[in-house]
Amino acid sequence: HTLMDFVVGGLTKLACRITKLGWFDHADHRLQGSIDQHIVGLRVLMNLVEEMNIPTTGRTMTHHRKTAVSFRDNSLFPVFQLAITTLQHLQSGNFSGMTDAQNKKMTTYALSVTTACLSFDFIGTNPEESPEDVGTVQVPSSWRSIVQDTTHMQLLFEFYLNTEPPMSNLALESIVQLSSVRRSLFSG
Repeated sequence: HTLMDFVVGGLTKLACRITKLGWFDHADHRLQGSIDQHIVGLRVLMNLVEEMNIPTTGRTMTHHRKTAVSFRDNSLFPVFQLAITTLQHLQSGNFSGMTDAQNKKMTTYALSVTTACLSFDFIGTNPEESPEDVGTVQVPSSWRSIVQDTTHMQLLFEFYLNTEPPMSNLALESIVQLSSVRRSLFSG
């Protein structure tokens, strides 16, 4: 018996809001399990990254930035790594017994998490207040190794070339974001 998609969406947003509001209360945020649980976990992570990037009504901007910066510094990179690792496992067929529908969902959510991580407001600027032409992704220096690793860009291009929308759209969005990483992160 499966839940309707909108119910799962609402529940994941609720879990993300609860996680955000209690961010400083508990440090353990790990997910493991079956293929279906992995898919739901990716969906939760996607919504969590998006939730952490949006100010919460009734909370001050200072509190929002404090929470977002803590999330960025402590959890965003491992979430991004998990999404990339999931894409690598999907590409090499490491998930045995996965149906086509599960593969599409997992791919969509892994690409969505990747895009959400790369679209995160790393430096605390409100998109409505920022000039349109500021297109640089300001990932922290600690992300250097994963950003400079060309196999990640190749991986995203593989998904772009070998999938159909919406997956190919998400892959392209991630490619654009990864291509927009600040120049100072690259040596030479």
